[in-house]
Amino acid sequence: MWRGGDNDDSRHHRRIPRLVDIEAYISELYYSDDDDEVDLEQPRSELEALHIARCDSIIQYDPKKDARVFTRVCNINLAGFDLDRESKVGLGPPLKYDTPETLRFGAQKSANVISVKVIESDRGYPVSLYGTVVARDIIDFRCIYLFRREREDPQIINSAEDMLTLTGPRRGLIISDFIYFEFDLKVKGDPDDDFSKGVIEDRGFDNEPITIDLPSWLSTMELVFQPVELPVAASLQVNILNGPPNAPFIGKISACTRNTETHIILYDGRATKGSGRLLGDDGSILLSRNMVVVPTPRWYEEEEILVHVCFFDDDEDEGTQVSVLHPDQEHVCTHGSHELQVKVEWNFILSRPRAKHIETRAFLLPPFYTCPNYDG
Repeated sequence: MWRGGDNDDSRHHRRIPRLVDIEAYISELYYSDDDDEVDLEQPRSELEALHIARCDSIIQYDPKKDARVFTRVCNINLAGFDLDRESKVGLGPPLKYDTPETLRFGAQKSANVISVKVIESDRGYPVSLYGTVVARDIIDFRCIYLFRREREDPQIINSAEDMLTLTGPRRGLIISDFIYFEFDLKVKGDPDDDFSKGVIEDRGFDNEPITIDLPSWLSTMELVFQPVELPVAASLQVNILNGPPNAPFIGKISACTRNTETHIILYDGRATKGSGRLLGDDGSILLSRNMVVVPTPRWYEEEEILVHVCFFDDDEDEGTQVSVLHPDQEHVCTHGSHELQVKVEWNFILSRPRAKHIETRAFLLPPFYTCPNYDG
C-alpha cells in the first residue's frame, strides 16, 4: 500500500477491514457506479442514436495513418457514459480471508503492465511528454491510470529505450475478453502538439509477454504486458532501516514473479537523484507504483505464491534479490550501504462486483459498432 498522510486518499486502495464487510463486498454481483447520466430504459433506437453521435465525436483524422480513427474506447454503448471517470474499484479482500465466495469470484486472468516506450518519434529525441495512458477492463470500463502528467510536469524521453514512468495500475486488471489501453499524449513545445492518440486492444491469450505497437500522430508507442493466470495482488512497500545519513536510495527497484526475466520497474532513483524524496518520517521509499500481480499455483503444481523484489545500483549491476513467499509479509536485506525492509500485503483479485449497468451497455451496441476498427 502507498504510505502517506492520513488524508492522502488518492494514494490508497479501498480497504475492507472487517470480515462482515468482506462478506458483503463479495456477495454483491454489481455495484452502483453512479451511472445515471442517461436513462437506459428509453427505447433502444434512441440509445443507439446517442451512441453513434458520441462515437462520431471521438473519431479524429490521424496524419500518420492518413485515416480517421477512434481515439477512445467505444465497445459499450456510450450514451451519457463519462469516459474520463476513474474506476472506483480497489483491491479485493486479504488472502487470509479465503472463503467459497472468494473462490467463486476470483479472477481467472489479470496482467502486469511491464513497460510503455516511445520507440519512434517524428520529433526526434529528447521529447517532453504529458497526458495520459489508461487501461480499461470489463469491470466498469472506467479509467485505470497507468501514466498521468500535467503540462507543468512532463516526462523527458531521451531515447527509444526510455520507459514512461508508470504509476499504475492501482488494482488488478481483469482479462475475461479484451483489455484496452487508451493513449492521449502531447509533446510540450511552442505550440504543443498531439503526440500519441488512440486505442490498442488484446485478448491476452498468450502466457508470455505481449508487445503491441500504436503508430499514431507523431510517434509509435510500444506497450508490453504480461498476462497472469489465477492472479492475486502483492502490494509492496520498501523502507530504509539504516543507511547513509540524509542520503536517498539512488538506484532502481524492480519486481518479478515466477518469470524472473521480466522485471517491473517500481522505482528509478536516478530520476529523483539528489531530491531525497521519501514518504513521511518512516523512511519508506516513494515507489512510482507498488502493486504487482502474482500467479497462484494450480493444485498439481509444486509452486509457491511469491514475489521477487530486486535492488540495483545501475543497469549493469547484478543487484540484490529478495523473495517474499505468502503468507510472509516482510523481509529485511542489505544492499550496499542500505539496510532495506520489504513489506507485502496479499489481496485477492476479484471479477465481481461489476458496475451495475456495464453489461446492459454491452448489449446496447448498434450492430455496425459492435467491433470497431481502432486501427483505422
